[in-house]
Amino acid sequence: MIQARRHPFLFAAAVVPALALGCSAAEREAERPWALTEEARQEVTEPELEGRIFTALDAAAKAGTDPSISKYHVRAATVVSHDGVDHTVVGGNTEWAGYPEAIHGETSLLNHVINLIGPEAAREEVDFLAFYTDRACGTGGSCGDCRDYLMTTTRWRDLLIVCGSGADHSVHVRRFAPWVVPETDFPEVTPEDTGLPAAQLEELVATALEARAGGVALFTAAAEHLGVAALTTQGNVYRAAGADDAAFHYRYPVGAVLQQAAAHSDYFVAAIVVATAPGHTPRVSYRDRQYGYEASSFNQKRGHEPTLLILIEESTDGASRRLRRTTFEEALPGAFSTASFMPEAVDRFLDQRAQPE
Repeated sequence: MIQARRHPFLFAAAVVPALALGCSAAEREAERPWALTEEARQEVTEPELEGRIFTALDAAAKAGTDPSISKYHVRAATVVSHDGVDHTVVGGNTEWAGYPEAIHGETSLLNHVINLIGPEAAREEVDFLAFYTDRACGTGGSCGDCRDYLMTTTRWRDLLIVCGSGADHSVHVRRFAPWVVPETDFPEVTPEDTGLPAAQLEELVATALEARAGGVALFTAAAEHLGVAALTTQGNVYRAAGADDAAFHYRYPVGAVLQQAAAHSDYFVAAIVVATAPGHTPRVSYRDRQYGYEASSFNQKRGHEPTLLILIEESTDGASRRLRRTTFEEALPGAFSTASFMPEAVDRFLDQRAQPE
């Protein structure tokens, strides 16, 4: 899991051919040097950082994983310096059968770093996450839940995301920050510009505010406790609120309201309205944005418009109200969904389960 080193090891060039004679073709391929793409060189300009990235990719290639459901291996590693020692730390995804639950590669890796050097040192020292794939590197971002975790545990505005392809040993580097869209960046709109009829919008606003009066908020700060209302293309309205518990298994409100609609086979969601305490902008977690993105991908499968995400900002005295409007596609750039991995399976599911339109 963790390797420490004080000095890099250098081998005499004359030794390498002799060692290679006894290696298999697969082993020789594994020894191929990593190479930054031209785009990656714009982000990685220091030889020391380049070396640490290559070391991390070598370690990530051997990271243990257990994707018993998806069969998709997420192998991750980083190299951090602490008390004069370089530590190579790895992480990998683990899934457990029965339910599609998982410990993700990113969260596994950061948790191991925090266990090793502590949260403050981890936040200071982790400047990249390296992922190994035996295929070509993709263009998508982390899942919503991993984004929440990385924003909490790292200097995410400076964080680099590295992908090393075992297919050609190319190394691709991107910044994490473009995957983050603050709620205050959602455009402010008039009620007329939300895209919803006035009566429907008022019903959704009232429902979200009523929902927020419920839920469970024993640990959740008032500004983080949300009420949510959802409108489906069938014209039905559902509500939910956040709920915490002693095991810290938080029930996210957007996910909860979508689950209510799904329980009625009502899968196509036109809009979701979110309310929080007066004087604050609702903060929609990236996990909840992932849930909304999944729902919106169902919409697009059937030719509906993307699901709207509308935030309510009430003044402290309740005398005025502002609205912000976006879509889950805009709120979660670089996202992926079941529809992108298993398009035919999603089509079959919707054909069998969705209400007639």
